[in-house]
Amino acid sequence: MTLKQIFGNNLHSYRKLRGLSQEQLSERLDISVKHLSTMETGKVFASAELIEKIATELNVSISALFYTPDEKSMDGSDLAKIDSILEEEVIKTIGVIRNRIHALNQN
Repeated sequence: MTLKQIFGNNLHSYRKLRGLSQEQLSERLDISVKHLSTMETGKVFASAELIEKIATELNVSISALFYTPDEKSMDGSDLAKIDSILEEEVIKTIGVIRNRIHALNQN
């Protein structure tokens, strides 16, 4: 199973667990139903910002979106590593956005 599929399965499961339709969650996330559907099926992956929004809307930790019951049970250090990686990616993405905005302002 690929990371996109694991993420998609968990996204689908947590959405259903919260009693939300794809329409309801996509509206809360400000994305199209089609985008949500393709994420749930593992065809596309979410940006770091969207992963944060998804975790917030579904009231789960970011790392919970990447856990599979088939894998070894994760302990606190595993979850901390995942959270650290995701945090680094968010910081990188923010830097890229700032650089692009800065470049636009110079033109």
